[in-house]
Amino acid sequence: MESRNSSLKSMLRSSSREGSMGAAYGDYNNMTQAPQAQGTMTYDDVISRTAMLIGATFVGALVTWILARGAMEQQVMFDGSTEMAIVDSSRFGLAMGLGTIGMLIGLGVMLFSIFKPVMNPVVAFIYAGGQGLLLGGFSAIMEAQFPGVVVNALVGTIIVFGGMLGLFKFGYIRNSPMFTKIMVGAGFGIFGLMMVNIVSGLLGFDLGLFANDGNANALQWIIAIGLVVWAAFSFVLDFDMIQEGVNGGAPKKFAWAGAFGLTAGLIFLYWSMLRLASYFMGE
Repeated sequence: MESRNSSLKSMLRSSSREGSMGAAYGDYNNMTQAPQAQGTMTYDDVISRTAMLIGATFVGALVTWILARGAMEQQVMFDGSTEMAIVDSSRFGLAMGLGTIGMLIGLGVMLFSIFKPVMNPVVAFIYAGGQGLLLGGFSAIMEAQFPGVVVNALVGTIIVFGGMLGLFKFGYIRNSPMFTKIMVGAGFGIFGLMMVNIVSGLLGFDLGLFANDGNANALQWIIAIGLVVWAAFSFVLDFDMIQEGVNGGAPKKFAWAGAFGLTAGLIFLYWSMLRLASYFMGE
């Protein structure tokens, strides 16, 4: 996220230099061809692009959600309790396979975005669709285990995002160099923690960082709440980046960077809310 803000500042300085060079060529009457004015990004540009990326995420999620839910069926156990069981392994395997592809796509794009802001709409849509494939299958599994958890997570995501937007809009919270350093440092720590957890899981080791059955211990509660808090405050960096871009006259294409940042933040916040909601419902 820090890299996106730095890239924006460099872009604004570059745009400013290009604008000042235009006067050296004289007025339009002395030119063989009038210059083509480049549009600048607006809040509407960011909003519309974010909506499109969220839509692509939803479409991808719908695919694996339908596959996974269709592969599971509620069955009555010997003790009278009910449990969701996989009745179509091939369909369920397809959903999980698509989800794995989506996870790899998302990981690759996020690593790329650390060094360079994502301003290519194709890359942004690939990321959104890939994350959707991952979200849909996992959400279907969580919903089967904790009925109603998906709706709770979605509502929680909307409320938290709206709350942070309101706090930023009315000036109750602002970005600063120290805030950026803390958020970026914590972000790298979270990324490293998740990578270690994924690798250990593939190797058959459970580090105990997350409670898959919903029965969380104190450490797992702290981690889940910490992820939601970090996800919420990460929007401050995105809001600040977008505001600076609009006020500074950044090129219109940079609206994709703002939309990508908001989409990635919303996806991560949903993930975090989904896990936290499962802890509440597992109590």
